[in-house]
Amino acid sequence: MASLLAVTTAVTLAGCGSDAGEDGDVTRIKIGYPSDTASYGDLYVCQDEGIFDKHGLQVELTLLKTSSQLVAALSSDAVQIAGGDGRAIATGALQGADLKMIELKLPKYFVEMFGDPSIKTVEDLRGKKVGVTAPGSVTDAATRLMLEDKGLKDDVQVSNLASLPALIAAAKSGEIDALVTAPPQGVSTEDQGWHKITDMTEYETAGSVYAVTGEYAQENKDTVSKFVRANVECLAFLKDEANRDASIDAIQKYTKTENRDMAAYAYDFFTKVWTTDPVVDEDIVREAFVDAASGGEVPDDISQFIDNSFLDALRDEGVIEKSDS
Repeated sequence: MASLLAVTTAVTLAGCGSDAGEDGDVTRIKIGYPSDTASYGDLYVCQDEGIFDKHGLQVELTLLKTSSQLVAALSSDAVQIAGGDGRAIATGALQGADLKMIELKLPKYFVEMFGDPSIKTVEDLRGKKVGVTAPGSVTDAATRLMLEDKGLKDDVQVSNLASLPALIAAAKSGEIDALVTAPPQGVSTEDQGWHKITDMTEYETAGSVYAVTGEYAQENKDTVSKFVRANVECLAFLKDEANRDASIDAIQKYTKTENRDMAAYAYDFFTKVWTTDPVVDEDIVREAFVDAASGGEVPDDISQFIDNSFLDALRDEGVIEKSDS
């Protein structure tokens, strides 16, 4: 608990109390997200297409920079809803934070591997060095899982580098033979002749989860319901080919991507992994708790950290089925 309180103190800014409130029929909330990447395209289109407004929400999107900050931001009420890696939320829950996962919108690893021309298939990675980011990061975990699954765990060197720029620099200098990143960063290596080798979308994980505090969910059920309803609509919007241009526009704007082709590449990738039925799967989430515990004890009952009631209500209404059609 002490470590959680320390993180909470570190991330909470002076005067960063709750700005949530009612303004007539409109509810003002802050939604935190950890990275300005295409994976949060649902938030971008919700904001720019007026879908939040349609559902009575005046939303301020708050960039938290890292998933580890979302627990502190939620606990301090700096944001009322936050998205991030399921393991970060599980870590906070194991430390005693009052958290409820309300959506799992990315139930797969959303990373891909680019490498030099000599690597045609995953088998060709034998004896090679693959660059990923920090130990325990999404790129690190996905790569090690894939290598173990393919029987290459002992035949490929995984090199942890401090940041994405360091990873790209290592690729260009020849320090590594392949790298794993979230789209579209890997595309930047194509100018040196590298190409996509594979991606890790076949492997399940709590890749991107939305969470609230249990207290907030209990006291603001209508607001949480509005968010879930709006977000399900936004996920369906993204998956609809008719909205491709508008979705790419939003992604390009919020990720500050100058090259529209790069934004389009990211959009096309994420349409494979965004789900329009973002139910929080207990089996997938349990793996996040196991990873977060790092060999420690995991509660037998993790359903206490999950609240699918808002999605269940939409399913009972047929809203989710309509979104999937």
